[in-house]
Amino acid sequence: MSFDFDAGKHALYLWPAFAISAVAFAWMITSSLLMARRWRREAERLQAELDSTKS
Repeated sequence: MSFDFDAGKHALYLWPAFAISAVAFAWMITSSLLMARRWRREAERLQAELDSTKS
């Protein structure tokens, strides 16, 4: 299977649009992973606080 990367006269628009989309997706994925990590740490902190008040 061969991919044709020739966008012809539309290349000036098409390739920057693809690049911007790829950067946006990478940003969203990274942001989501970092937020999940923060929420997990916050949940663990709150659980530890709750456990220490029960004891």
